[in-house]
Amino acid sequence: MKRWALLSIALLAAASARATPPDQLYTLNCWGCHQPHAQGIAGSVPRLANSMGYFLHLPQGREYLVEVPGVAASPLSDGDIARVLNWMLLTFSRAELPRRFVPYTAAEVHKYRAHIPPDVIETRRRLSTKLKAMGFEVSRDGR
Repeated sequence: MKRWALLSIALLAAASARATPPDQLYTLNCWGCHQPHAQGIAGSVPRLANSMGYFLHLPQGREYLVEVPGVAASPLSDGDIARVLNWMLLTFSRAELPRRFVPYTAAEVHKYRAHIPPDVIETRRRLSTKLKAMGFEVSRDGR
């Protein structure tokens, strides 16, 4: 019996050492809608490139990036979501990040993921208006 337990532990360790890289997680889980360079689809899927980082200037914006249905309902683990979000922010929106960028953690993703706003589009519009007042231009409707 102990041999099976040791084998199971070894297999789990090997699997975690071969975790899917965040760029591949993006390709497999986000690319279809947000497109290869995070440009989105005008009028329906928000552009993330050169704008996603602005949301981290507001506590509610930080929450929002995890609460959107595509993230909150994703089959990815909280840890994988944190890794892919951090990769996306640094890859597609580095210049827009707050000066003291704090990467997402699995625990933070777990906390925010439990809440999906009743109207995600209206939430984005409200946050975009606040960001615009701060001097950050973010599309209000995914265009």
